[in-house]
Amino acid sequence: MEFTSYSGRKRALASNTARKAEFDEIPTISLLGEEEDLIAQLREACTRVGFFYIKDHGVSQATIDAIFDTSKRFFDQDLDAKNEVHYKKSSILRGYEPTAEVQTDETKKPDLNEAFNCGYQPDLDGQRQAEEGSTRAPIQSAMQGGNVWPLQPGFKAGVAAYYSEVLALARRLVRLFATVLGLPAHHFDGVVTHPGAMLRLLKYPAQDPKQPDALGIGAHTDIECFTILAQGRQPALQILNVEGHWIEAPPVPGTFVVNIGDMLARWSNDTMISTVHRVLNITGQERYSIPFFFGPNYDTVVHPLETCIAEGEVAKYDPVVAGDYVYERLAKSRISKEEAESKATLQTAVAV
Repeated sequence: MEFTSYSGRKRALASNTARKAEFDEIPTISLLGEEEDLIAQLREACTRVGFFYIKDHGVSQATIDAIFDTSKRFFDQDLDAKNEVHYKKSSILRGYEPTAEVQTDETKKPDLNEAFNCGYQPDLDGQRQAEEGSTRAPIQSAMQGGNVWPLQPGFKAGVAAYYSEVLALARRLVRLFATVLGLPAHHFDGVVTHPGAMLRLLKYPAQDPKQPDALGIGAHTDIECFTILAQGRQPALQILNVEGHWIEAPPVPGTFVVNIGDMLARWSNDTMISTVHRVLNITGQERYSIPFFFGPNYDTVVHPLETCIAEGEVAKYDPVVAGDYVYERLAKSRISKEEAESKATLQTAVAV
């Protein structure tokens, strides 16, 4: 069997049955380790697995608990209240996604989850607020624009507290990944000042294990550079290993799950692996999770790095503009072709 992601990548699929991971299949990495050891562990994880757990990450447990509480209170509202911020009211697909309106794997039924999406804005960025005002020209992108916020008391404040802490962690990881790729640690700093960083709150109902075409999220690879995932208490995440078997990635207290996305795979000329994964919630209980998708400023031109192209090899990918790439991928699973084509594309770009 074979699976093809929205990015066009093909993966072997041995079966639909998942198993528990072996001890070293999904490594756990402490961010407090010695830098040389840390870089070596990250290099192994990013080039061999594409998924790993991180601990000692610096995001407070109180902040994590609070965002899960904020998420639950939002989804507990009636449908009319949530639909006030329906994503189709946003030109950049932000807001509330009702159950079964998104189809991540086109070979399966629509996804069994409901979600709320928001993206970068300066008042969610604690680092930017601590600096003096930026003179950077506004970014022109198909994905650029404001968030829509529900009227739920405390919602935006709860999101902002979590977003700011995880954004700081993401910027730290970017520097580590630069080092893994043989670049100066600060190589990407200039293109993550106003990053394409989307936070997604998710609620999954319990699924019927006898309906294999119904998944919490269908098999896919992530779009942006990498994802920092806070899992709730219920195990449901499964990743596709190199042998084509699904293996479970259960919640581990005190950790985030990090996985490489397609944009960083492109940027690294496939030095780093973007791994297929899905969500199958057959626990009999509701499941909550909170992924944070991190990519560069939306006007960044992403092309394979010279340090990732060996002598005698060629770049595997053409340049893409980050915001256009994200919008096109999101639109495929959410809106009609006609709706997507009506959106203006990026006019200006900055190469790195």
